Amino acid sequence: MKDTLQQQVLDTIQSNFPLEEDPYGVLAAQFGATRDEIQDAVCSLCFSGGVRRIGASFDSRKLGYTSTLCALAVPGGEDEVLRAAEIISTFHGVTHNYGRAHRYNIWFTLITRSVEEKQAILDAIREQTGCDDLLDMPSIRKYKIAVDFGRHRAKSNGGAGGHGHGSSHASSSGHGHGHAAAHGNGAAQSSQDAGAPFNAEDAFDVALVRWAQDDIARDQYGDLIDDPYIAGAACLNEKLGRNDVTPAKIIGRLRELKAQGTVRRFGAMVRHHVIGFAFNSMTVWNVPDEYVDQAGELFASAHFVSHCYTRHRMGSWNTNLYAMTHAQTAEELVSNIETLQTMLETSDIPYEEHFALETTAEFKKVSMRYFLPSQALSGGFTATMTSPALQERTAQASASLAPDASTVHDAPTACPYAV
Repeated sequence: MKDTLQQQVLDTIQSNFPLEEDPYGVLAAQFGATRDEIQDAVCSLCFSGGVRRIGASFDSRKLGYTSTLCALAVPGGEDEVLRAAEIISTFHGVTHNYGRAHRYNIWFTLITRSVEEKQAILDAIREQTGCDDLLDMPSIRKYKIAVDFGRHRAKSNGGAGGHGHGSSHASSSGHGHGHAAAHGNGAAQSSQDAGAPFNAEDAFDVALVRWAQDDIARDQYGDLIDDPYIAGAACLNEKLGRNDVTPAKIIGRLRELKAQGTVRRFGAMVRHHVIGFAFNSMTVWNVPDEYVDQAGELFASAHFVSHCYTRHRMGSWNTNLYAMTHAQTAEELVSNIETLQTMLETSDIPYEEHFALETTAEFKKVSMRYFLPSQALSGGFTATMTSPALQERTAQASASLAPDASTVHDAPTACPYAV
């Protein structure tokens, strides 16, 4: 029963950690468990390494940032690739950094405050690695961003819906391609609930982002926080020098940011290889421009696709459609990629070539930390408010489970700042 409850909690909180004053009480009522049992399940998920953090995933563009996908061709062998990957991972804006099986053997995402900052970092990477063959591929249009392995597991195990994924499609281009993104607790909130757009000049909005981008569920010692929104309100009041920030204010504003898409997802950020999805591949396709929207929407409907974008072709890199696929076995991964081919062929969508770039190494995977006063490589904005009983149960969980430390990952940290 305990393992079943833990899996149910994991599958739920990936996208829907409750935006309620007592989130653990809400989950307890949902699953017919006690509050302590829910907290024990979350503790175990964190200390097993399956959950990196619980908090918000933001749309960087709506916060005023710019993002891009980059690929670097590193000549030589494994030592040269590792050296280059270590250099790339030191940059604050690099959030994901992977080895892939191709001549372009390092792929990383970079988020910066400006195009000028991005260019300066890419120039530094070229200089420090000694590798000039670097692709800079910002997305043109997003068809899907839905990292929810709970839904994926249900579909893989025979859940309803064929290729349908039941989660959010996204279109950032303003062209109207793609369905409305689903934000909130399992359903799209109306635009009437969206509130004012995020304001980078508003001290509360910025402080809220800095708190929510960290692990709201654990303190800097790794102990589970008994009432995260109460602790968050105390933290923001202290940092802002105010006394009017309440849990209701935090929850209400986060709901608004979800409704407008600034918060893409509020829940558990997971290590997919730890929770059973150890096989993945970034598939890249060369689809004629007049068909690419149709192909992107089609790929987005597949439950095993977590990300789907179109990007500019880059010289000799003649591909424009990207779909990230995940599987629990190598055989399932091959089948998924074949399914994507079949989907195009049965829909009479032509394509000239495609590649399946399997992940060979994970060098870095962290959430972006926005609005830091300096470009520190680590540091955060973490509240503290853990009960002695919960500390004891957290210690028991950590004694038998240790997080994966093989790559650079998120960790609970404390980093006070002056607003």
